[in-house]
Amino acid sequence: MGFPFACRQRVRFGETDLQGVVYYANYLLYAEVGRMAYLRDLGIVYERDFLARGIDFTIGEANVRYRAALRFDDEFDIRVRVGEMRQSSWSFEYAIDRADGQHCAAASTIQVVLDRASSRPTRIPAELRDVLRPRAPGAA
Repeated sequence: MGFPFACRQRVRFGETDLQGVVYYANYLLYAEVGRMAYLRDLGIVYERDFLARGIDFTIGEANVRYRAALRFDDEFDIRVRVGEMRQSSWSFEYAIDRADGQHCAAASTIQVVLDRASSRPTRIPAELRDVLRPRAPGAA
């Protein structure tokens, strides 16, 4: 299954370390940029579709596998797709690739929907599930 969404970014100087490469934790920031851009592209607005409903989401798990370095001023694409869906969580998978096509990192996050009042997991709202489920693996 391919990645249906991509957004192009450029490495900023402050995202690099002493060796001149992107500091490892910044790949999770790139995943967040891609995730929020993809949600917006799907018509999902964080304030309206989460906060106004009394729910939120947190990252329950995050993984990154590094393959090649990104350096200051490199252009790169953050590609995103929906992964597994459960009752109160879903995953996103990411590919971070330099503009020249070099695959630099693969990442994944699991988002857990929380009731804001209790901070306990709660079901993904049907409207959100209806948008995400057709994009999950195995969807017809």
